[in-house]
Amino acid sequence: MSIYAYALLAATTSPLVLPFGMERNIELVYSSGLGAIVEPEISMEGIQATDERLLQAVLNHDRVIRELFQQIPLLPLRFGRGFTSVEKLLNHLEQHQEQYLEALTQLADKVEYTVKIIPCSLIDDSDNIDAKGKAYLLAKKQRYQTQQAFQAQQCEQLELLNQLILKTYTNVICETRQSDVRQIHFLAQRNDSTVSTQQFSLWQVQCSHWQLALSEPLPPYHFLKNTFI
Repeated sequence: MSIYAYALLAATTSPLVLPFGMERNIELVYSSGLGAIVEPEISMEGIQATDERLLQAVLNHDRVIRELFQQIPLLPLRFGRGFTSVEKLLNHLEQHQEQYLEALTQLADKVEYTVKIIPCSLIDDSDNIDAKGKAYLLAKKQRYQTQQAFQAQQCEQLELLNQLILKTYTNVICETRQSDVRQIHFLAQRNDSTVSTQQFSLWQVQCSHWQLALSEPLPPYHFLKNTFI
C-alpha cells in the first residue's frame, strides 16, 4: 500500500473542502510551510490492474486536482506518484521545500489555458467535376492550386495565432499531440476574464481555416519543471 500524492500547496488557514479520492477521503499532510494532498492506503498495482481501473484512476486524479484548484493555488503532481510511508513523504517535502514553495509563489495567481487547434478541410469536389479532356485537366489543376493556397493560408494563420498569443502572454508552450491537432498552453492571471471572450473571439476570426477550442482555467500542468514529483 502507498500514500498517493495528488498535489502540493502552501500552508493556509483557509478551510478547504477536501474531495473524495479514488477509494476514500483524501487528507492534508504538512511539513512546515508546505502541504501535500494525499490519499492513504492505495495499491498502485490495484489501480493499474485493468485498463478500465487505470482510466478511472487517471480521471479521479485529475478531478481531485481540479476541485482543489478552484479553492486554492497548487502544484499538480504527475499521476502515479506514491510514497511507502508518511515519513518518506515528509522527508521529500523537507528536502525540496524551497523549490516547491518558490514555484507556488510564482504560480499563485496563475491559471493555465489550452487552445486546441484542429485544421478545417477544404471540400474535395474533384470527383464531381463535370468536364472532359483538357477542361477536366484544367479543373483538376485549378482544384490543386486552390488546395495549395488553402494550406498556405492555414500555415500563415497558425503562425499569426502563435504571434498573437506570444504578444499577450510570456509563458507559452506549443505542442503537436497528433499529426494534425496542435495545442498551445499559456499562463494567464486567475481573474483574467478576457481570455475566454474578446481575445479568443479575435483568435478564431483571425484563424478561419482552423477550428479553435479554449479550455477552462486549469492548474499549471505544463509549466512545472521535470524535477518536480
